[in-house]
Amino acid sequence: MAFRETNGIVSTDGDAVAEADVIMTAAALGLAALHIAGTKSPIQFDMDPLEAGKDPTKLTFLQEAVNRMDAAVAAYLEKEGKMAGYVKAGTSPGYDPGAVIMGVYALAGQSAPSKVTAPELSVEGKKLWEKIWNDNVAKQYKGRGAYTGFVDNHNTEGDTKPIGPLSSARFVAKDSDEKLPSRWLPATENELWRSRERLGKKGDVVSWGIIGGERANNKSAAKDAEKGTNEADVIIADVKAIGMEYVGGDLTKDEIAMYTHGMIQAIYRAYHLGPSCSPYEIAVGSLTKKMASCLTCTLFMTANGYPPNSIHLGRGESWAPLFSPYYPEDPHRQPTAQEAAVIRDLNNRWYEKCLEYLQTGLKVLDDTHIAESHGKSRDAVRKYLEEHATDEKAGGALILDAVTIHDGEAERIHRTLQPVA
Repeated sequence: MAFRETNGIVSTDGDAVAEADVIMTAAALGLAALHIAGTKSPIQFDMDPLEAGKDPTKLTFLQEAVNRMDAAVAAYLEKEGKMAGYVKAGTSPGYDPGAVIMGVYALAGQSAPSKVTAPELSVEGKKLWEKIWNDNVAKQYKGRGAYTGFVDNHNTEGDTKPIGPLSSARFVAKDSDEKLPSRWLPATENELWRSRERLGKKGDVVSWGIIGGERANNKSAAKDAEKGTNEADVIIADVKAIGMEYVGGDLTKDEIAMYTHGMIQAIYRAYHLGPSCSPYEIAVGSLTKKMASCLTCTLFMTANGYPPNSIHLGRGESWAPLFSPYYPEDPHRQPTAQEAAVIRDLNNRWYEKCLEYLQTGLKVLDDTHIAESHGKSRDAVRKYLEEHATDEKAGGALILDAVTIHDGEAERIHRTLQPVA
């Protein structure tokens, strides 16, 4: 299916940044409202305690964003005659070497470990876990956002091996790929391309979705000229050099970069192996210490019965699920029909829940709570979903499109929601 090439994500000439704000704010609001109504318990969004300690203003910023969410969600739930809150802000579990984020398999009655540094692992799982967090596995990404997926395996029959490391990897979205939902690419004349035009090379742009691509105008301070003269190309080279796999190679201007996090890869593998298997993410290297799942991972995890033990409102830049089986430990392995079906089924569940999150969140995002600057964009997103009511993948596709405009979710929420009076 050909990509939609328009100025707005959901409109021909709209504001793509504001539409992305609305989409992701609605997703967060929908997640919160549905969680509170369904579980009769609060939902909490966290930040790294180390970061909060270094800069208290960041915790204040998060608290303000969450207060705005809480006010909007409480008003909606009260109107619906359901429990009226709360959405809370806090800090995630503290980082220690080997600390983990867990995807709790709620459908199998599992619960999160009492300490993130001490998961209850199988004998072989413990060996692999220690090898991964000690950084003794060569083939894994160790840069910013280096959460490495890992599956512990408590099976006693059949496949009993743990799986890992499953590092975040970059994939290529092509408009000819029938597995993809309908995707958006900014029109050629869209202002968003300006920051992606390589310094001194008119018309030569960094492909859409590539992390760091919006810094192509900035002169690089790197001494190694082979990496490039602009910051974007240096970032692309550095990320690859520190272990991220670029599956499918380089991209063209007509393709979109997608990044699949380690936890998401682990969930597909754990689901395929059965309820005796548990998916984790392990903080690897020294650049990432926040023990919480991003909002985009959280939506997928919650949709499929693996809610995370902590959620943050940071960046999920160009996040995506898998669309085909991926085996970093064995690139030549041929997937079975069952493994491909797991990806299809979990993605379909994610599509279904994304639509529910967005539809609910757009109801929460009423005229009383939305910022005046974003009202038109909210109406455009509502209209798009109404016009594509028969497209079961529309909700998930909009979330994929929104996060190609790189920003933090707390920042989007600040712009989209009115301050609490």
